[in-house]
Amino acid sequence: MWIIYKADLDAPGWESRQLQPQGSFTSILAEQRWHDGDFPQVGDRVYESRRNGDEVEARDGDWIVSTVEPFTSPEGNKMVVCHCTYSPIAPQWEPVERLAPISQAVMA
Repeated sequence: MWIIYKADLDAPGWESRQLQPQGSFTSILAEQRWHDGDFPQVGDRVYESRRNGDEVEARDGDWIVSTVEPFTSPEGNKMVVCHCTYSPIAPQWEPVERLAPISQAVMA
């Protein structure tokens, strides 16, 4: 399933949402591939992550899902468009635990 999180074109932060290389503006906040099949729900926050040196940190973001539009292709592929509203919160960045590397014995 493919999930697209969108905001109004004039929503806060619009000047930083540019498509490259054209430089045109987009309403897309984030996109993600989702594997468990559950749709996002109204009230869910858009998850954010960032790199901090060698570490990855994540937090609940400043955007809340306000409406969910699911679509299914004739082949059964699913896509969900989540329209979001801006509702900032104090950022609480937390380290993301990485999975252990795959041992060479398993790969052999």
